[in-house]
Amino acid sequence: MFRVTFPLRFAHCDPAGIAYYPRCLELCDAAIEDWTPAILGDDRRRMHMERGLGLPTVSLTSTFIAPSILGDLLEFAVRLVRVGRSSIELEVEVTCGGAPRFNVRLTQVLIELAGGTSQPWPSEYRQRLEMECQ
Repeated sequence: MFRVTFPLRFAHCDPAGIAYYPRCLELCDAAIEDWTPAILGDDRRRMHMERGLGLPTVSLTSTFIAPSILGDLLEFAVRLVRVGRSSIELEVEVTCGGAPRFNVRLTQVLIELAGGTSQPWPSEYRQRLEMECQ
């Protein structure tokens, strides 16, 4: 399981200082962006600019358990649930001081950016994903 911590900043909150849900999803995406090089061995820049590959989200569900407020340190735990031919299913559990705040389950698909079509995982990615999923 990959873990990263982000502070909840003013830009992530509504005027009352409570996390605004679209910003929570942006923070999940940031955690997954940090997960990508740790697990696949390539960061998003290399994937996009050098390999011509993208990893868009095609399905997403979220559950908000308790509010997060300005200044909270949110801990993101990213877990690979399933590896498909060209897709992955991830679960992101978010806590603050060990208390659950929200979780997100999503599916991303590897695509070739030029044509926008799904691509099977390159062997080096698949091998790393399968190791992570065990």
